[in-house]
Amino acid sequence: MLNPLDAPAAVSAAAEPLEDLLDDCNHVSSIHLFPVVRVAGTRPGHDRMRSLAQAVYDAGTSGHRVGTPVVPFESPRAWRDILRRQVTEGCLQPAHRYADPDLRTPVEIRRAGELADGVADLVEAHLGPVRSSADVDGPHAGELWWRNLLLVTGDWATILHLGIGD
Repeated sequence: MLNPLDAPAAVSAAAEPLEDLLDDCNHVSSIHLFPVVRVAGTRPGHDRMRSLAQAVYDAGTSGHRVGTPVVPFESPRAWRDILRRQVTEGCLQPAHRYADPDLRTPVEIRRAGELADGVADLVEAHLGPVRSSADVDGPHAGELWWRNLLLVTGDWATILHLGIGD
């Protein structure tokens, strides 16, 4: 397994070609990880996911306080499906933001899905298999659209940020 603490920098580097593919003349895509924290030492119990998300935010510089419940997705792989769907047919895909469905070719859309899968593989190469994931509120720096996904493995937790800004 690769060094978990190197995951944010590695994911940012790997996501750069994907972001470039998803950018358009008016919008910039953003895909990155927040800091990685150890799962051990966080408060167990029904608020475990919320305390893990807070620990991730506390490890960074955002100062964000998690204000809503954090409910895990039924499938641990849901985060991978969400990432892939957002870059191939969802809000991160420029054709979704414009009336022109031909803004991206099928080859570019397939490439975006492959790059997203590569980013997801890289996350798990650094942290281990994701055992639990969930949507979580969080800072979004004034982006037009954003989604933060809490990712929890056996030993580590982080948040994958997806966003579109001007």
